[in-house]
This record gives sequence, structure tokens and C-alpha cells, in this order.
Amino acid sequence: MPSVPCRVRLSAVAMAASIAGAGLSTVAVHPAHAQSWPVRPIRLVVPFGPGATADIIARLVGAQLARDLGQAVAVENRPGAAGTIGGAEVARAAPDGYTLVLGTVASHGTGTLTMASVPYDPVRDFQAITLITNAPGLVAVHASVPAKSVKDLVALARRAPTMNYTSAGTGTTTHLSGEFLFARAGVKMTHVPYKAQGQAINDFVVGHLPVMIYAIPALRPHIEAGRIRPLAVTSINRVPSLPGVPTVAESMLPGFDFTAWFGIMAPAGTPRPIVDRVHRVVLASMETPELKQQFAAQGLEPLGMGPDEFQAFMKADLQRWREVITSTGLRGQ
Repeated sequence: MPSVPCRVRLSAVAMAASIAGAGLSTVAVHPAHAQSWPVRPIRLVVPFGPGATADIIARLVGAQLARDLGQAVAVENRPGAAGTIGGAEVARAAPDGYTLVLGTVASHGTGTLTMASVPYDPVRDFQAITLITNAPGLVAVHASVPAKSVKDLVALARRAPTMNYTSAGTGTTTHLSGEFLFARAGVKMTHVPYKAQGQAINDFVVGHLPVMIYAIPALRPHIEAGRIRPLAVTSINRVPSLPGVPTVAESMLPGFDFTAWFGIMAPAGTPRPIVDRVHRVVLASMETPELKQQFAAQGLEPLGMGPDEFQAFMKADLQRWREVITSTGLRGQ
């Protein structure tokens, strides 16, 4: 059985020299621009709709950027195609610091691998600035399902191979984590995709589906009401807001780590002084009570990873998802 691919924790050392060199050459071309920036409003593109976790983070970070930089920051939602519509818009923008993106594991990872055609390279066409946070998923069952752990669920699925589950959608981290989990456990569970996630949650809560893997905030009210039961989180570490819920890794698959990440990026070639300045402001925003409260409410893991380490992480994480998608037999649609 192949080993479980762990989320790669990389240091900045491995790629710092090459990335820093590229940044210095860019700065040499645009020194006056970098020193005077910003002199006009900044666009912060969110590749998902209003109210999504990415949108919430972008608006909080954008408000801090506007305060610290002295220029308006317009948050623009460009949803669709697993985040790749918004990603494509930023990839083709001028690398002048006036267009940024709140990139995610979908727009710069799983979406680019599962969509049939994406007009950008998620690593080469972007300059990483700050990896802000990770968002773990939650494996949960309807209250009528007798499973009290992931091992119990696997045992049930082994006895009833027609069991179904749903997630945040085809190709998402929650879907891929489910496919990987059940494949490694040697059981078959059929994924049921929904176009509207509200309907998916409703069908799960009323018992039409026995299992769901989804974001913690959306499922928490139903846990508290006793309608569903949490079995495990998909991150490598337990979530502080659900301290009694174990990880899949400690339950049965050591190294199992599937989380959605969120970070600020710019088009490739953006001058390094601008990148570093934005990074400093984003770090400051992560210390505000508003963002800390959002992290806690949504079960998010704050990170604050800098440009060089984030760029290396993006490259390694993309390869990790490529291997997961290949191993689960999923392909671009």
C-alpha cells in the first residue's frame, strides 16, 4: 500500500536564492514604480462568491491593506470553474501591484488539475505573498448512523458497499480527502455531488445521506443540535474549536492531512519591494481581533507563511494533489 502523502512543511531555504534573485532582477527594472507604490486603488480578486471563507478573509485583509497603504482596496468576486476564472483574470493582469488575488487550494491546486482546461500555470504565473491559513474538513455522519469513529464507518461501509457520501463538490479538497480515505481503507463509498451546497447539507442533516465531509462552520450548528455526529477532522492536528474530535491521521491513517489553504498572491513579475510590503501588512491584519475571531469561528489554522516559503509550498502542494488525483482515478472533466 502506498504511503499517505503528508502536507509538505517546507522551509524558505530550498528556493530562497532562486526566487530572491528573480525578485531582485524585477526590482531593477521598476525601481521608481516600487518606491512610489501605491498611488491608486488596488483590486483584490476573490475567485469565489460573497460569503465564502475566501471572501470573508479577503474583506478583512483588504480593510487592513487600505488602512496601512492609504489607498482603497476593492474586493471583487469572480467565482466559477473551481476558482480558475478569478485565477485567470489575475494571471493576465499587469505585475504592478495593483491586482492581487486571494488564492486557494482550488484556484491554485485541485481546480487546475480537475478542470479540463485552465489558461494559466498556478505556480509559474503567480508571485506568492502570504499563505494566510488552512481550513480543515470534517468527516461526519447522520445521528442515525451507528458509527462512533472513522474505523467504525469503514467497517459499516465494508458491510454495506452501497453507502453514499457527499462533500463540498467534485474535485474539492473534501471530495478528494474522502476518495483518498476510502481508497486507502479498502472500501467503496459513492460520492454524490450537488450543484447547491445548501441542498447537500440539508439532505445530509435530514438523513437522506449518511455521510458528509465538509467545512466545520457549516456543520457545527447541526452538531450542537445533535442531528449529526463528528467523527474526525482531515487536518494533521486537532482543531481547537473541536478538541474532542480526533484527526483521521490518529484514528487510522498516519500522515493523513487534507486542508484547504488561502493566501494572497500577485501576478508573476510583481516587484519584490511591493511583495514584501503587502506581506508585512497581511501579517499585521492577522493580528487584528477581527481576523482572529474569524479564524476561531471557522476553525481556521493561522499560518502567515512568507513569499519564498509560500512559493515553494505551492509547487510541492500542487504535486501532492496531482499524485492524489492520479491515485484516486479522478481526471479533469
